[in-house]
Amino acid sequence: MTGHPRKKIEIIVESPLQRAVLDWLGQQGVKGWSLLPRVIGGGEHGERSGDDITRAFDNVMIVAVAAEPVAREVLDQFHQRFTNAVAIVYISDVEVARPGRF
Repeated sequence: MTGHPRKKIEIIVESPLQRAVLDWLGQQGVKGWSLLPRVIGGGEHGERSGDDITRAFDNVMIVAVAAEPVAREVLDQFHQRFTNAVAIVYISDVEVARPGRF
């Protein structure tokens, strides 16, 4: 089977923003997504250990696949739309079997 090139979009963001980000992605033309809860890590803003019992400071990872123009627009516009978000956004190359779904 021949693969069809697409871009994988990965966004790590604070969980209170997940609904706003998912709604915005849909407006940008992203057709579907997956959500990974309680992402643990560290970086410029410190460490997120996942041990907060309120889960108010949890991070989530949103994963989506889209055509390159859509993914580039998400990458270029995310931090303008979510100005104060503590977030990481990146895209990478992937291949899909059913290109019409992305």
